[in-house]
Amino acid sequence: MKKRLIHILSLTSLVLLQACAAPKYFHDPLSLKRQKELRQSRSANVVFDIGATLTSSIVGAALDTEVTYEFSDQQFKKIKLLNISADTMYINMLTDVYWDEDNYCDFMDIRIPPMLGCKVMVPVDANYHLYFSNTPESEDDEMLEIYTSSTKRVKLVPGMTQIKEEE
Repeated sequence: MKKRLIHILSLTSLVLLQACAAPKYFHDPLSLKRQKELRQSRSANVVFDIGATLTSSIVGAALDTEVTYEFSDQQFKKIKLLNISADTMYINMLTDVYWDEDNYCDFMDIRIPPMLGCKVMVPVDANYHLYFSNTPESEDDEMLEIYTSSTKRVKLVPGMTQIKEEE
């Protein structure tokens, strides 16, 4: 029984550590820092909403009234970028949404290995131009426009945005 408990605790801690880990596919230091800030901000919003709900429930029970709490609007969401090609995918995500007074909420130099995915925390209600290619050079980048509110997952394949000519 002890051995089983140790295995369960080890597996649980491994999962929690992986969930808290910084995105490993971000190679631009500024983008990595911004991604960590977005994750922390989202976590703080969730903790605040839970605390406010518990507080309003306790106050409502103590005063024998119905106190309701409206959750704050969701500000961030995760989008999963999937590389379903046989090569590493190089991605830049550009938007017109500001993160702070001087910087946009752009993510540069994301490198996703073949047949893997990467979760990116992005602001809700933002338009992103996704530039991607299986080479590090920008001359052959393809562009895909996504709207974060209606997008959960993006499958990236070289040539997916190119129009095929019929002979």
